Amino acid sequence: MRKICTFKVNETSFGIDVLKVLGVLFQTDVVRVPHANKSIQGVILHRGQILTVVDLRKKFEMPDRAPDQKPLHTIVKTKRGLVSFLVDEVGEIQDIQQNTRMEISKQVMGIDSFFVSHSYKINGVLLSIIDAEKIIDMKSELSM
Repeated sequence: MRKICTFKVNETSFGIDVLKVLGVLFQTDVVRVPHANKSIQGVILHRGQILTVVDLRKKFEMPDRAPDQKPLHTIVKTKRGLVSFLVDEVGEIQDIQQNTRMEISKQVMGIDSFFVSHSYKINGVLLSIIDAEKIIDMKSELSM
């Protein structure tokens, strides 16, 4: 059994291994980075470290948030260091059993399956587990 931190981006349910999630921040000033990839929102200062902020809506080519909708920063540990993933809401920690695992198609809920490591059906809802390493390594997004 795995423990997964769940979150939503544009009403789509995602998850990431709870051991990779170090926390969630609500309102933090983001410093823009000129000429960065479109999914790079900028950088934030968190506990003395500068973290790259990746907007998962932009990464997954989803519509922009409404102006009054404030995203949450999910702080994730990767091989290249800490990174902030912008999400719309953070859900519960779910216990995932292997027998609920589903096959991944080329597109998962409109998202390229390259970014998804597994999919599970939990209480009738498709939960796509993202691969944080692939999200940040795509075309060297963190080398600004």
